[in-house]
Amino acid sequence: MVMKNKIKNNLLILALITSCSSYAALYKGIDSKGNVVYSDTPFEDAEKYTPPPISVVDVPKSKADKEAVEGEKPVEFKYTDFDIVSPINKQTIRNEPDVAVSLNLKPGLNTEKDHSIWFLLNGKPVVKNSQSLSLQLGRLSRGAYNLQAQVRDKKGKIIVRTRSITVFVHQTSGG
Repeated sequence: MVMKNKIKNNLLILALITSCSSYAALYKGIDSKGNVVYSDTPFEDAEKYTPPPISVVDVPKSKADKEAVEGEKPVEFKYTDFDIVSPINKQTIRNEPDVAVSLNLKPGLNTEKDHSIWFLLNGKPVVKNSQSLSLQLGRLSRGAYNLQAQVRDKKGKIIVRTRSITVFVHQTSGG
């Protein structure tokens, strides 16, 4: 019984192999218009065709390519635009409960290099290590104020700064 199963299995395998190999054949011939035609099924006046092996060639790396990769420096990150958008220079702010400051920074803040925003009021830092481009200064007393923002690295070194602007705060006294 075991021997019969082995013979059946071997015959079945042999039949599968020969049937698969017959499907793998290619044929080449010329059609009625004189064009060369390739097909996987035989046709009139077709010959069995064996295509040439596919050539695969690795592209050799030149010395110049290796030197270019080794000599490449990482692109230096630079801010192209940093400014105080609001308030504007010489603006008078009247009776506001909080003075809001909006900044424009392009490209965005580089947090991968641990950059942060510092905000200075009359030359003194009032906000340190922020990642926000919107700042609330709270209620300021009547007077003139110089505003400036800076981007600093993790050691506190200034990377880029905005221009200084002056704003005038007018508050009415409550009675």
